[in-house]
Amino acid sequence: MKVTKQILGIIALGAVTLTQTACQSDSDFLKEHSYKNDDSGMFNTQNEIEMGINSCYRQVQYLILGQTHGYHSYMLQGVGLDTFGETNNNDHFSNWKNYTSASGYARHWYNEVFYLVNYANTAIDAIETKGDAIKYSSDAKKEELLGEARFFRGWAYRVLAGMFGNVPILEHHTSSIEMGYKPNTREEVWQFCYEDFKYAAEHMSKTERLKGCVTRAAADHMLAEICLDLGKFDEAITAASRVIDGDDGDYHLMITRFGTYANQATDRHGHSLAADKGGAYWDLFRKGGNQDYGTNKEAIWTSQYAYGHYSTGGSGDGWWRMRNNTYAGDFMGNSVRANGTNRQKADGTKIYLFTDDAACYPAGVKGGSTTLGVSATAIAAGRYYANNTRDSLDGGYAYGSQRLIPCRYIFDPNDPNYLWAKSKEGDKEDIRGSETMIERDWYTPGGVKWSKCYEIAKRNQWKNRDTADKDAYTLNGGDTIQLTPRFWKFANQSNGGDPKSYDYEPYIIRLAETYLLRAEAYLAKGNKEKAADDINVLRDRANAPHCSAADINIDYILDERARELFGEEHRQITLNRLSCNPNATYISDCYPTQNTTETNTLVERVRKYGVSYTNWTKEQNEAIGRMWVDEANRFGQQVDEFGRKLGRYKSNIAAYQYQYPIPDDVIKSNSGAEYPQNPGY
Repeated sequence: MKVTKQILGIIALGAVTLTQTACQSDSDFLKEHSYKNDDSGMFNTQNEIEMGINSCYRQVQYLILGQTHGYHSYMLQGVGLDTFGETNNNDHFSNWKNYTSASGYARHWYNEVFYLVNYANTAIDAIETKGDAIKYSSDAKKEELLGEARFFRGWAYRVLAGMFGNVPILEHHTSSIEMGYKPNTREEVWQFCYEDFKYAAEHMSKTERLKGCVTRAAADHMLAEICLDLGKFDEAITAASRVIDGDDGDYHLMITRFGTYANQATDRHGHSLAADKGGAYWDLFRKGGNQDYGTNKEAIWTSQYAYGHYSTGGSGDGWWRMRNNTYAGDFMGNSVRANGTNRQKADGTKIYLFTDDAACYPAGVKGGSTTLGVSATAIAAGRYYANNTRDSLDGGYAYGSQRLIPCRYIFDPNDPNYLWAKSKEGDKEDIRGSETMIERDWYTPGGVKWSKCYEIAKRNQWKNRDTADKDAYTLNGGDTIQLTPRFWKFANQSNGGDPKSYDYEPYIIRLAETYLLRAEAYLAKGNKEKAADDINVLRDRANAPHCSAADINIDYILDERARELFGEEHRQITLNRLSCNPNATYISDCYPTQNTTETNTLVERVRKYGVSYTNWTKEQNEAIGRMWVDEANRFGQQVDEFGRKLGRYKSNIAAYQYQYPIPDDVIKSNSGAEYPQNPGY
C-alpha cells in the first residue's frame, strides 16, 4: 500500500531536465547541477503540477483497460455478479470459494488504487503547501487543478470503499514506510469522498484542460452517487441536475445521429439506424472517435486509448501482453474456432459437432488457416478449417479469447427474468436489446446462422442417443458455455480482426448514468413519478415503451442500468453501496434483509441472475455449494424438448462477499496497528 514519490518523481524530473537543458548554452550544460528527487526539487510550476495530475490519468487508464485478457480487469464492472460472469466455471468469480484473502486479484486492486491515491495526494500537497511559490496562469487555475487532483483522490476512495469497505484514509502522500495504518469505516470513507467531490464540483473547470480530462460535470456526477451512499438525497438530486440541466457545461443525451457512421442507414444485417429507431444509441459505440467529448456531448469521462500508436508503445494496455484493446474478443463467443469440438464416431470418422458448415470456410476461402477441414464428409472436402476469430460477414474482432459470458436474462428470450420482455403485445422494440445491438444469431465462418448449427447438433444428439455414436454427438455444457451473442457495444461494425484497428474507448461516466442516479434519488425521496420521468428520457432515445411510476423500485432501476449500461457501469460499486447500507432505506421493499450472514442486495441479485454453470455435473456443482433450482421459462414451460427439467444452478456466493477481502499481505505488513479482516474471510 505504501508508495514513494520516486516513480512519479523520475517522470517529472526527466521532463523538467529536458526543458532546462534545451534552453542552456553548451557551457552551461557542462556545469554540474544538483536536482533533488523529491517535492522540493519539482512541482514548482503549473506545468509540473499538471504533469503530476497526468499520472492519475495514466493510473486510471491502467485500471480500466489494464490486462483486458484476464478476469480481474473486469472486477469494477462486476464480473461474476448479476450481469456477466466468467466462461471458466472454477475461478474466483464463478466458484466464490476460491476468492480468498490470499488472492492476487484483491491485492492487485488494493495496491493499484492506493497508488492512485498517492499520485493524487502528491499533487494536492504540492499545490497546498507551496502556495504563492508556484506561479499559476490565474488564481482560478490553481483552484481548478486542486479540484482535479481531489477528484481523483475521491474517485480512488470511492472504488476502495466499493470493493473493500474499510480502508485507511490518507490525506497526504507517503514518502516513508509506515506499518501502523488504522482503517476507517466504509461510511467514513464515503464522507471523505463527499468532501473531495464537493470541492471539485465547486472549483473544477467546466471545459477539458486537455482532451479526455475530467470536468466539473464528472465531479457533480460522482457527488450525486456519494450523496446517495450517505443518504443526502436532496443534494444528490441537486448535483445530478447541475449536469443534466447544463449548469456544468454543454452535456446532453445524443438523440440524433452523429459521428463516423452518422450517414449509415442500416446495420450490416439491414436493421434501421434511423434516429427514431434508436440509431443515436448505436452511434455511441462506433469507432473513429465517437466516444470523445465534442462530437459526443453525452461523454462525461472516457478512458483514452491511443489508437494507431501501437508501434511506438501506445494504447491502453500497460500489462505484459500485447498492447491491444480486447473488449470485443473478451465479450464474444468463439466456439467456431478450433476448440476441441471435433469428435470421432465408432467407425473412426471424424465429425464436427456443430456441422461442417460451421467449422469450415466456404470453398476457396482460406481464412488465415493452413489446415484443411478435418471432416471426411463430402461437403467439407477441400475447405479450410476455421481457426481464427472472424465470421462470414467480415466480423473480425480483437485479440483475445472469450473470457466473459452474459447472464442469461440479459440475452435469452426464454429466461423467466428476460430483461427485454415486452409488457404487452405491440410494445416498441428497445434498440438496446434488439438484434442491432445484441446479435443473438450471428453467422459462422461457413455463412450459416449459428442457431441452425446448434439445432442440427441437438437433433443429432437426440437421433444418436441409443447408438454407438452417442458420445460423439453428446452436446455437453462445455460445448455451449461460449455460445453467447455478439454485443455490438464492444465490437465495431468491421475491424478486420486486427486488434490494432480496434479503437473503442470505454466510457467511465456517461450522462445516461447521471439520469439514473437522479432517478434513484427521486425514488429515495418517494417521488416515483419524477424517477419514471428520468428513466423515460433514456427509453425515448432507445425507442422503448415508457415505464410508469407504478413500475419503479430499486430492482427496476438496477434492471434499467443493465439495459443502458451493460459492460460500462461499475456494477460492483453500484451493488455494494446498496448492500448493508443503513442509509439505503428505499430498497427495503425489494431487499429487506441486509447482513453478512444471510443475504443482501448484491448477493441476492447474484443468486437470482448470475451465470449457471451447467457444464459441470450435479455432483461437481453441489460439492462447491451450487444448488439446483427448478425454474420454468417465461412462457411457463417446465421441461425442454428432451423432457429435461428447466432450471439453473445458483451461485455459491456467500453473504459476506458483497465486499472483497483485505489482502493478507496488507494485514501482515501492518504490524503497528490492528487491521481487521472483512467478515467471513
